[in-house]
Amino acid sequence: MQYKKAIHSITRQHLKQSAIRISRPFKSLDTLYGRAIHELEHLSLPLASRRAIVSQFWGVESAQSQKVESEGDPYFSYFERQCRDARQLDDAVRPVCTQHNICDIVEQLKTGETRENIREKLLQKATDDPFGVLNTRFFDLAIDLAVRLWLMVHAEYVYRGVTSQTSITWQSGTLNEALYGRFRHELILTDQIKLERVFNAMNIERIADVRIQWTPNLVDHLRFIEDGKTAVLNIFYHATFLKYHTDSKIYPPGLIEETRRTLALLLPQHDNACKKWFRSHHSKLRLDPAAINCGHLKLEERQITRFKYWHDRLVVIKQFFDESEPRTIKQWWYDNRKRVQWFWVAIVLVICTILFGIIQCLRGGGRSGKRIILKR
Repeated sequence: MQYKKAIHSITRQHLKQSAIRISRPFKSLDTLYGRAIHELEHLSLPLASRRAIVSQFWGVESAQSQKVESEGDPYFSYFERQCRDARQLDDAVRPVCTQHNICDIVEQLKTGETRENIREKLLQKATDDPFGVLNTRFFDLAIDLAVRLWLMVHAEYVYRGVTSQTSITWQSGTLNEALYGRFRHELILTDQIKLERVFNAMNIERIADVRIQWTPNLVDHLRFIEDGKTAVLNIFYHATFLKYHTDSKIYPPGLIEETRRTLALLLPQHDNACKKWFRSHHSKLRLDPAAINCGHLKLEERQITRFKYWHDRLVVIKQFFDESEPRTIKQWWYDNRKRVQWFWVAIVLVICTILFGIIQCLRGGGRSGKRIILKR
């Protein structure tokens, strides 16, 4: 009960300074604090709340949201993790990152409100608080959290330095402007490459020795990192989330559909070996099972010119994949990119083995004949 005494002391001091009389201040403040602690330590949204969030965020009908318990678990694991991280930075007594505020911010984002207007409305709510006005950084924290939960892009009001995820710095204006500035047609690299069937996430890992990193940040999708000893390929795996945003107007036109096609390219649905490989990752990391069910691209759909937003990143990945050579027996075993070449290499090895065997036999026979002649 030590925190209650501390809260009572702070409340009395604040009331003396502001000269405001409030009936039963300790009980209301204690309730707010207890609620924040409970949500922080025991945050686990019930099924009804999950369905309500899916319906409010993306307008999914209740009949479809019945599948949330099976399809939405990976997303809500992300949801709860983001909320925990945000609430560690939130005001402990008067939390701003509440579910009510987040849903309200999302509704304002849908209507195209600017960041300044959203912050102003949150400030108006806070001015009615008898305990004083909160620091505006808590409002920006709530806005960034709402963007991350609704759009699964790592948004920050101010760039905070080194981070494992690529961020969208949104300081002013509408969110559409920030998204359109980040997601643009990338057609700088003009290399003519072919996206064969063998080009998928499983072979990229097995043959090119690239570590696959499953990311919940759409901005990092297909981001290729070659700085360390082992190259890393980021893949955005929340296919159910992409399905919810199929008709969304907040993203640039065609971005969501093209992202789903990149998943179909790297995780072909009808490739049994790739499905087995994905399930092994899914069992360890609890990925979205819908990621392996995005379809299978036909020949004309695998043309690099069909990709606009992820064009350059695909070119870089394919170039690295083509230039990589097997360095271990395991990689050589999985490498079926040059089947004809390896076939003729095998034929040459077999012929050489037979020739060496014949030569050894002839030598052995010649030596035996000489010994017989010498004995006679």
